[in-house]
Amino acid sequence: MYWIKLFFIQNFALFCISIFIIVNSIIRYKQHKKISLFSILVVSFAILSAVCYLLQEYGRVKDIVPLATIITIVGYLIRPVCIYFFIMMSGSELKGKLSFLNYLPLFINAIFYIFALIPQTKGAVFYYTPKVDGTLDYVGGPLRFSSHIISAIYLGYLLYVSFVSISSKHLSHGLTILAVSLFVVAAVVIEAFFNENNDIYILNTTIGVGAMCYYLYLYIEMTQIDVLTGLFNRETYYQDLHKMDRVITGVVEFDMNGLKYLNDNFGHTEGDKGLITIARIISSSAKRNMYVYRLGGDEFVLLCANGREEDIVKVVNTFKEELSRTDYYCSIGYACRTDKTTPVKDLIKYAEFKLYQDKEAFYENSPFERRRANK
Repeated sequence: MYWIKLFFIQNFALFCISIFIIVNSIIRYKQHKKISLFSILVVSFAILSAVCYLLQEYGRVKDIVPLATIITIVGYLIRPVCIYFFIMMSGSELKGKLSFLNYLPLFINAIFYIFALIPQTKGAVFYYTPKVDGTLDYVGGPLRFSSHIISAIYLGYLLYVSFVSISSKHLSHGLTILAVSLFVVAAVVIEAFFNENNDIYILNTTIGVGAMCYYLYLYIEMTQIDVLTGLFNRETYYQDLHKMDRVITGVVEFDMNGLKYLNDNFGHTEGDKGLITIARIISSSAKRNMYVYRLGGDEFVLLCANGREEDIVKVVNTFKEELSRTDYYCSIGYACRTDKTTPVKDLIKYAEFKLYQDKEAFYENSPFERRRANK
């Protein structure tokens, strides 16, 4: 009873975090299956790690060498698995031909700790030896750091992902992953280098806290993102107009042509495909200091912060070139701020005016209808 009480007291915060994440993940599972699944796995394995520590201490105090050894091995295996699940949860995993590198370190880690079960090689990993007080003393070899090294590799990759995200406009995403990674790095360093008696075990709670932070970030981000296209939504657009008023140097407005035709003749699924394609092309054409929004329906807007007119022109031309390779059409209007005193609302009005001119020209020539008729 003492051990169960101790377990719940030591891991109360972890349990609160885990219950919150698991319940919310189950509720939102249909909408966000991957995030929900790996969120549950992260906190579940963090709890399992805490259970391992409890059983390890029980085996050590009660002088049960097989139990202490097996549970210690399991604990070492679980630690990097938790970080692996976090990478999967954040969508930062390697894809394609390099996807095997996501889990290869876990297999290497498992091989090293198998040596702890072999009498001839356990000294290179770790083993337990009886003390005069009737408990077990942990004796570690150089390979005991395998779990920490593998964890460090995963964390190093997460740090790389965070810097890439920051440099590619996903500032909040990058900073969130960076903060969580640094939390876990600190826990790994403390456990590896300030844990002479093997009595510091904070990684599980740290991973739980990190998962909580990232989950809350995702939850907040979901309120800012258009579900269909993944772009920022209308509410975020109006917020950013207010926040970036002084630094906005250009506005580009996009309006998909023929969306109603696609919906009426081919179904809303085809119309959605067109919207997703246009959103992808706008996003890929935009530079680091540009932000793309879907205002609703077939309307998109790009805001440029501290950019030059030639940058905006280049983006527009790139977009037109990429769009010409598809079966979709879009009218465009843009305006640039040459005078800092020009209100942003005037830029928007002029961009809308140019957009309407472009749209009128498009439907006067009716290339959309003729092309579809020929098909």
